[in-house]
Amino acid sequence: MRHGTQRRGRRFGNVRCLPSGRYQARWQGPDGHWHNAPATFASKAEADTWLARVRVDQAEGSWIDERRSAQSLAGFVAEWRPTVVHLRRSTLKRDLGYVDRYILPELGDLALADVDYVAVAGWVSDLRARQLEPATVVKAAQILGKILDAAVAADRLRTNPVRSVKLPKVERAELQVLTPAQIVKLADAIDERYRALVIVACHTGLRFGELAALTAGDVDLLRRRLVVARNVVDLGELEHSNVKTAAGRRVVPLDAAALEALEPLVGGRHPDDLLFEAPRGGFLRLNSWRTRFWRPATKAAGLDRLRVHDMRHTAVTLWLAAGIDPKAIAAWAGHRSVVTVLDRYAHHLPDHTAAALERIDAYVAAEKAKADRAAGATITPIRR
Repeated sequence: MRHGTQRRGRRFGNVRCLPSGRYQARWQGPDGHWHNAPATFASKAEADTWLARVRVDQAEGSWIDERRSAQSLAGFVAEWRPTVVHLRRSTLKRDLGYVDRYILPELGDLALADVDYVAVAGWVSDLRARQLEPATVVKAAQILGKILDAAVAADRLRTNPVRSVKLPKVERAELQVLTPAQIVKLADAIDERYRALVIVACHTGLRFGELAALTAGDVDLLRRRLVVARNVVDLGELEHSNVKTAAGRRVVPLDAAALEALEPLVGGRHPDDLLFEAPRGGFLRLNSWRTRFWRPATKAAGLDRLRVHDMRHTAVTLWLAAGIDPKAIAAWAGHRSVVTVLDRYAHHLPDHTAAALERIDAYVAAEKAKADRAAGATITPIRR
């Protein structure tokens, strides 16, 4: 090699001019195959710039084969569905419902590479324009995010655009809770067959599916407690199974109101007998029970906006108002952590501020008096 000259390295890919006058870029990927750019370019400089970006992507390990990212979102979802095996069946049914209602109709025909920031942001705006609740939009976006995370892991996408899209703010709904008098009023307004269900729900915090699975054998009248071990989930067909989490399986104490409501239902019954049955026997189905019994009762009691789940909120707030330790409440309610109770129900905690200030003031005054006495004891009087 002559002094002052430098051997040029092999170029990354090549560019050729097509008969149309436009330029085509092609390169050899890490898979060993030659790839054409997905579009042609007006100038050689544009094609060279595009090749340079591809080269950087390969060097950084973020290169994606366009043939794989050209797959439609619907096609990838069909591959993704069978891999979602870690969710409970009820959760999976909910998530797939969002996919089929909100994601695939709008984005399913797009290639994965085209599900970019602009497409996702536009989709979110369209959902909002349909007057969907912010919580529904956020949940749909979260599920799309999970799908695109899987696409990134499968080397179909470089990044997940959902992570950059601003989602609507979900305002936490104000809890609706009943006073003890309102509990009785609602219990008196509902069909007599479900009077005890209302009282038990408002005093034990059981979820509706747990109430539907409750049997006589789950209730211990002598020890004033019940065991939550099973629930009923509506998956099109009602499914009866053990609760899925360790926190969900729990023992809940029975206060006087719950005990009084349960006593006539338990006495003389077989341990496997359901305490709360559908009108024709068998497990209660929430949707039909809500329509047939709950809504007429709440309307009659002047509690139109009350939700079934608010009976659970009522129990937790009653416990807090009675001064029960939040750790015990978390265990009774089946929460994994006391943080859930403190975060969700903090404004229902009793206000002990006045009493606390009195204790603080008393402590400070006592410490100050102690210090004054100690200082006085060390002073030696001057003798004249």
